[in-house]
Amino acid sequence: MNTCRASFAPAALLRTTKTCVPSKTAVSLAARRAHAVPLTINRSSQFAKRASRAYHIPVRAGWNDFTWSSAKVVSNAPATPEGGLRSISLDVGVDAVNAYALAGQFIQIRTSADGKPAFIAIASAPGARAGTFELLVKSQDGTAGEICAADVGASLEVSPAMGKGFVLDGVREKSHALLFATGSGISPIKALLESGALAGREVTLYYGTQDEAHTAFLEQSNAWGCTVVRVYSEDNGRHVQDALRDDLSAIDASNSFAVLCGQKEMTTDVIDILTTAGVPKEDCI
Repeated sequence: MNTCRASFAPAALLRTTKTCVPSKTAVSLAARRAHAVPLTINRSSQFAKRASRAYHIPVRAGWNDFTWSSAKVVSNAPATPEGGLRSISLDVGVDAVNAYALAGQFIQIRTSADGKPAFIAIASAPGARAGTFELLVKSQDGTAGEICAADVGASLEVSPAMGKGFVLDGVREKSHALLFATGSGISPIKALLESGALAGREVTLYYGTQDEAHTAFLEQSNAWGCTVVRVYSEDNGRHVQDALRDDLSAIDASNSFAVLCGQKEMTTDVIDILTTAGVPKEDCI
């Protein structure tokens, strides 16, 4: 089960990027920082104004107190060579997209009026796409599998954007963002990185997957303007929390905060490591 702390519990342009791949010989965080550039986003003034308005008008639909609306599948393609992840774009309408306020929010999707909904994090940044949401969905039994099997042009039913999203108000003064994701938990983290909410900060992303073939947004991540620490469990049995322990001595806990989305074991371990090192628990979002 993936846990995306800021959005929901069931089940998560740019300058030179340095990508680091942990191996048996650990590369120091300090060395990676020497090549990293603070995240910056170039937007048109029109987009910036639209995004600003969206951030100040959060919509927090309740679990059941909303009206389902129709959405159409615009694209549906493999997101990874292996692992069953699909990159899906839905035409949900301009109003629904404008109501999406913060990265980290999600939508409910069902394939029929009497179907069981799936909770899917939104992978596109608020305001990034006119009338469409980008999603990363893992094909499995149940509704998620039905969504992954939907043809282009198929109709689905969707909720408004839900959840509080990644609220960063309490960490405005902190300049180092530590991001943690495993598997499909990268979806809302991608939205956060592309939203501009981390602009001007040093950003380190720890992204854990089985191997390169199971890693979504592999090429896109090179344009995220942050240090990317890829942790492939199949290589040596290491996990995101192991990579964090390697780097812990180089992290200034007083000036860092964390955003997490992924397997519950990972999020629990990472929060324990960071809070022990001095990062307040409330700054682990």
